Amino acid sequence: MDCGNIEKIWLPYIIRERTIVLKSHSYCIHCGMVKNIGSDRAVGSGYFINALSQIEKHIKLPGSSVRMRLVAKDLENIEDFEDNYSMTKYAQEKTFINIIKKYYKLPDSTIRKFL
Repeated sequence: MDCGNIEKIWLPYIIRERTIVLKSHSYCIHCGMVKNIGSDRAVGSGYFINALSQIEKHIKLPGSSVRMRLVAKDLENIEDFEDNYSMTKYAQEKTFINIIKKYYKLPDSTIRKFL
């Protein structure tokens, strides 16, 4: 949920992994969560469903439609999975990899090739 750009707080912001400056960040006036304004922003679940589809095309295991649905349901059940305030893309990827490993028993390196 985006609370708008009126409410902001000044926090450190890293530029090119070395320089730290202060930059204003939006935050949720309801829960206090600070919005991630870096390059590691959360993406929609469709990004991960597309990655799953590509994985399915390459590994061709039986029961794939059932597994895909289970993965999609697990992603839907994660609260704030697509929230820019509480989730980074890196955290989304880790979560997605753990879910995929639960149903497909693939190594992390294989899954990361499709992200």
